[in-house]
Amino acid sequence: MKIIIVGASGRIGREVDNALSNNHEIIRVGVRSGDIQCDYTDAKSVQAMFEKIGEFDSLISVAGGDSAFKSFADLTDEDYRYGFERKFLGQVRLLKYGESFVRKNGSFVFTSGFLNHYPNPASIATGPLNATVDTFVNNTAPLLPRGIRLNVVSPAAIVEPGQERKGVVTATETAKLYVEAVEGDMSGKVLRAWGGLPVIPN
Repeated sequence: MKIIIVGASGRIGREVDNALSNNHEIIRVGVRSGDIQCDYTDAKSVQAMFEKIGEFDSLISVAGGDSAFKSFADLTDEDYRYGFERKFLGQVRLLKYGESFVRKNGSFVFTSGFLNHYPNPASIATGPLNATVDTFVNNTAPLLPRGIRLNVVSPAAIVEPGQERKGVVTATETAKLYVEAVEGDMSGKVLRAWGGLPVIPN
C-alpha cells in the first residue's frame, strides 16, 4: 500500500514508519521535513500535498505540538483556537481534501489522546478536543463512500522503552495500533493505547 504519514518525524510517527515501511510504500510528510512538506493548518497546503502525491491507500495523522498545556486561569482565547485548529480541524481537513485522492477501501487514521478521560490541571484545552476527535470519527466513519475507513488512535503519555508503567506507553507499542487500523478492516473505532488504564465510559 501507499501510505502517507503526516508527522512522520515525531516520536510516534517514526515508530509507525518503522512498523510499516518494510511492507508498504511510505510518503513522509512534515512542516519542514520529510518527502513532502505540508502545513495541515492551511487548506491550500493540504490540497497541494494531495495533488503532488496523487492516489494513495492510507493516511495516518500523528502530527504533534497540537494544543496548549496551561492552567485554566492562564488559557487565552488564542490557546483554545490553537488547539482546535491543530488537534481537530487540521485532521478533519486531511480527510476532507484527501477523500477524493484515497483509493477505494482506503483508510484514514487520526490521533486523539486519553486526557478527556484522565484530565490533569494543564489539560483543559486538550482533553475536550480529544473527545471531539473521537466523536467525529465515530459519527463520520459510517458516512464515508467507496468503503473508505476512518479510525482514531488514542495514546496515553509516551515514554522511552523501559519506563513503561500503568498510564503511560511507549511509541513502539502505540505504533502497533496504527498498523492494526491500516491493515485491518475496522472503521469508526477508537483504539486506546492507555498503558493498562481502564476505559471510562463517556
